[in-house]
Amino acid sequence: MLGEKRNTNQEWMLRRLWELNHPALVSLSVGDDPAQISDWIRHLGYSGHGPILVSGGIGGTHDDRTREAIAIAFDLELTRHSECFKILSARYGDTFTSQRQRMAMLPAGAELINNPHGAPGFCIGNVYAFPGFPNMLQPMMNEVLARILPFDPTQWQTIEARLASPEGDIAMEIEEFGTAHPQWRIGIYPSTKNFRRETSVRIRYPADSPQAVPVIERFLTRLAGDLNVTLNFEMKRE
Repeated sequence: MLGEKRNTNQEWMLRRLWELNHPALVSLSVGDDPAQISDWIRHLGYSGHGPILVSGGIGGTHDDRTREAIAIAFDLELTRHSECFKILSARYGDTFTSQRQRMAMLPAGAELINNPHGAPGFCIGNVYAFPGFPNMLQPMMNEVLARILPFDPTQWQTIEARLASPEGDIAMEIEEFGTAHPQWRIGIYPSTKNFRRETSVRIRYPADSPQAVPVIERFLTRLAGDLNVTLNFEMKRE
C-alpha cells in the first residue's frame, strides 16, 4: 500500500468524513508492521484523536497484522472471539481452515462490527477496524459513523476563485481574512498548470449565511484589483 497501488480506501474514507462535516485530522498509510501500526495508534490516542478508523489487515493471511497491532497498542492478548468464530464457521463450513480461523483471533474484549459479506470487523476503545475490501468497508463504516459521530445538519456552499497570481503574493491576505472569519473554512491551492502560475482560493460557508457571499466577493475582488490580476469565480452547493 506504500506506493505499490493506489489507496482508494483512504481516499473514500477521507471524502466520506468530509461529506459528514467531520473532516479527518490525520490520515496515514502504514505498512504491515505490527510495531509501527501499534505505535501510531498509541500516538493518536495519546494525542486525543478519535475515533481511529483502520482499514485492511484483518484477513487470515500472513501479512494481515492489524489485529495483532491493535492488541499490542492496548496491551491486550489476542484471544479467540467465540461469536466471531461461530460466524466464520457457519460461513465457511468445511473450508473453515486454520488460516481462516485466525480471523477470529481478536484483542481481548473486542466488540464485533457486523459484515454481511465476510469476516466481521471489530472495535475496542476508540479504534474501529474494517476489512480492506471496498464493498465491505463502505457500508460497515457508514453504519458505524452514523452511530458514533454527532449529527451535523449544516449544509455548506463553496465559492472558489482562481487568481492569476503566485500563492506567496496572496498568502498573508488570505491568512488575515481567515483569522477574521473563523466560522468559514478557507483553503489555498497553488498551481503551475501549463507553466502558468495560478492560485485557487476555496471558501466554504454555511448555506444559511447569505451575508457571507458579498463579504467574500468584495474581499477577493479587492485582492485581485490590488494585484492587477484576473479573477474567476465559481459557486458550488454541496
